[in-house]
Amino acid sequence: MTRITLFRSRSHAIGFEAEGHTGYAEEGSDIVCAAISALTQGAVIGLKEVIGLEIALDISDGYMYCMLPKKISAAQQHDAELILNTMAASIASLAETNGDYIKLTDREV
Repeated sequence: MTRITLFRSRSHAIGFEAEGHTGYAEEGSDIVCAAISALTQGAVIGLKEVIGLEIALDISDGYMYCMLPKKISAAQQHDAELILNTMAASIASLAETNGDYIKLTDREV
């Protein structure tokens, strides 16, 4: 199972952590894992390359951690939240039909 945690501060999305393999299918054939990877990696690309943020990022096999910098402009925060909330909504939609393989939670930090 892949567990995705969306971190929030005062209800604002500030980062996420994804860990584990879904176990939906064998490695290389796991479309649920591929979808999660595409969504999380797309969010990271949006934060780094579209908004231009220097995020904290840690990636290893079956793990991704992404956190916004502590000091960003209100406009950057707004744009980052759009990206993070879109990622979370997309993962939630994926979990509706694949709930045995994905768990999405919000955590206030």
